[in-house]
Amino acid sequence: MIRKLMLRSYTFDANSTPNQTTTPTTTPPLSQQSSMEQQQVENSTSSSQTRSYNRQPPWIRSSSQPAPWRQHNGEFREISDGNWTYCYDSESSGGLPIKGFGNVPIVSYEDIAKMSDRRLKVSSITWNMNEKSVKVLNYLAQKITENYENMDSDVIFICLQEIPSTAKTFHEEALKILEPVLKTHSLYLSHRAWSQMVIVFIRKQHLKYAIQPQVSFVSSGAMAKPVRTKGAIAVCLRLYQRWIVFIGCHLSHATSQARVQDYVKIVKTLRFASLKKFHATGNHDLFSSDVVFWTGDLNFRVTNDNQLDWKEFDKIDSETYDKVLEEEELATLRGKGIAFSEFAEPPIRFAPTHKFEPDTDNYVAKRIPSFTDRVLYWSRNPDWIQICKYDSLRGPCPSDHKPVYSTFWLTVINKPIPKKYYSADSKVSILKTNDSTNSLPVAHAPSIEED
Repeated sequence: MIRKLMLRSYTFDANSTPNQTTTPTTTPPLSQQSSMEQQQVENSTSSSQTRSYNRQPPWIRSSSQPAPWRQHNGEFREISDGNWTYCYDSESSGGLPIKGFGNVPIVSYEDIAKMSDRRLKVSSITWNMNEKSVKVLNYLAQKITENYENMDSDVIFICLQEIPSTAKTFHEEALKILEPVLKTHSLYLSHRAWSQMVIVFIRKQHLKYAIQPQVSFVSSGAMAKPVRTKGAIAVCLRLYQRWIVFIGCHLSHATSQARVQDYVKIVKTLRFASLKKFHATGNHDLFSSDVVFWTGDLNFRVTNDNQLDWKEFDKIDSETYDKVLEEEELATLRGKGIAFSEFAEPPIRFAPTHKFEPDTDNYVAKRIPSFTDRVLYWSRNPDWIQICKYDSLRGPCPSDHKPVYSTFWLTVINKPIPKKYYSADSKVSILKTNDSTNSLPVAHAPSIEED
């Protein structure tokens, strides 16, 4: 008998009252799923699958309905010519946040001044848990704490694969373990689909500028125990001036061709109503956003046994790394333009993350160690993203996969304050900074001409 699994999403509802929540729904039996699957894929998470986090500030909005303009006697100043973006003096506004069209909060001078060159840090973490209990997330929490210097980001995206699909309260217990680790952040969104889960944390000071979250789940064509477990969960949101899509996925373990089919289905299926409304042109696919972070267990393998001693990977030179990665499945497919050719990846300089004997640093015998767990990215403008770190969480791990993370600088405000606004007595002069986007290495990805 096929067990019923839980499909739950947690986002914010601007119209909810402090005591009003909706009850998460249970995924229907497999016999009913075929008729519902297309609707589930094309639409964002329905209201029946969503409940509010009442502890969050009231200005967190998932609705795209315009908010009434608030009384504002201060002067608005354009900070990004041609982009319909304005900033304001928070002192003259009485300390109240100012809303623009579509409930988009308008950024204050002070908030922009706190940013380093109009950028935020973004970290993306992936871990295949090998169906272990929720308690093993204490390992991940400890590793995040130990490596927090590299993960101290404004936005943290965590995606988990192979969580125990029959553990009905896993998602709730997982948040209880992970939230205390990130005390300077608030839980922005979490979503569980089958045996996958994604979580988004945002630093509290940026929450009011993160709006219109939309979640979409695309199932894989493959079947696994006890029902479908492969596929992708995508989260689309607007943060300051950026439309960002985070994808957490688990591709087929069967063949390279099956993984390519999963990729093609995910890209063709993902659509976001918020992007369609924003562009007003009907464009609402994955690449209608500004930035995409694609994270997860991609399951691509190293096909040739290189006989390297990966326990001494710190001694392996870059040339050897590059040679191994040239013969890896994902690199081959990207080079031929078959899959992920639009995406870039930071240079890999860590040991393969699969397959280990749990709780050891020993690879499973007769299996070629592979880089199955990856973080890739795409940006409309390659100058918006700079790589900070790409690594695995080292040491014995309770799963047969080791977690992988990547941290980036992301430019979220398009342009500096135009010089025409600088004046000796203007408060905007505090924002006059030198742009140091060239101080970090730029990983160039294929880009689309900016509108």
